[in-house]
Amino acid sequence: MEALGEALSCPVCLELFTPPVLVLTCAHNFCKQCLEKILIRQNCSHVNGQFCCPMCRKVTYLRGRGIIGLPRNILVESILEKFKDELENIRAQEQNQLSQICEEHGENMNLMCLTDDEPICAICKLFGNHEHHSVAKMSEAYTARKITFIKDIDLLLQKSEGTGQSRKETEKLISELVSSTTDTKVMIDTVGISLLKGIRCRIAELKTKLHMDYSTKLEKLHLVESETEAPRQLYQQMKTLLEQHSNSVQFLQEDKKLRSKMEKLIEGRSLNQDPSKYKISVRRYFEELIRGFNIKEYISTTSDEMLASTSDLYEACRPECPAFAFSGESPDQSFCKRVLGLFEKSGSKE
Repeated sequence: MEALGEALSCPVCLELFTPPVLVLTCAHNFCKQCLEKILIRQNCSHVNGQFCCPMCRKVTYLRGRGIIGLPRNILVESILEKFKDELENIRAQEQNQLSQICEEHGENMNLMCLTDDEPICAICKLFGNHEHHSVAKMSEAYTARKITFIKDIDLLLQKSEGTGQSRKETEKLISELVSSTTDTKVMIDTVGISLLKGIRCRIAELKTKLHMDYSTKLEKLHLVESETEAPRQLYQQMKTLLEQHSNSVQFLQEDKKLRSKMEKLIEGRSLNQDPSKYKISVRRYFEELIRGFNIKEYISTTSDEMLASTSDLYEACRPECPAFAFSGESPDQSFCKRVLGLFEKSGSKE
């Protein structure tokens, strides 16, 4: 492998060839980027120029196409690709072997310390920190732990499937939260414009409060949603380890970490969701909006004329909000009831 690596190395940069690999008329190969540097050093900047091979000094003529006219050595590039793949395989095998060696004593770890739940070597048991601990053969521990691991995966699969309904409920709550937030914003905008300058400051404050309320509730719902995903994610991790572990040492080391997550997940209790705490009350925001104001001073039997003074806003609001015209009724009671009737959905009565 070492000799092949030298043969596949560029004589200029002394590294493995970087494709494309160009071959000169003298049969010497170079990286394209290295040849470009050679041309610069030899002051060969014309497409019809010529330069000397840095290995044998034979002259190469560019013949009007510059460096792109030089042929690529496809064979070398193909061998180079396979060589790199083989290097990766060798490194993986070396890493796999190193993972089974005790870092403290440099011996193969062929025992499992049952006290500390970790792989150890024979010297660790005889003279090291595990001298008085209970141990088992690596093969026996691996077999027993693998059986337990498979049972844990099955349990996680069942738990993951059981969270499907919870996810649907959470998604429904998020949808309702978004919907109620949108309705509340429409109500705040419509009523705020009707209350003119005196209410505009309060509108801005309420929007900020609504945004914070919405963000807080949405964050909590996303947290609930993420917790329902935990069993599935842990299941995938454990399944991947079971199918793709390279050796017993790696399996037992990862098994310890995953079992810890497994125990925490099983011990944890699912959140008792109260749907009402994730909803936004339009009524509460409406009452806060009109607090301290006499509605008669803003909305009266002449409300059509007042709304008309807002030009384009009148045209936008009137077709959708006929409840703002009161034909002799008490504005205070009628306005409140009709606004709440317009913007609070029948399914969200408090």
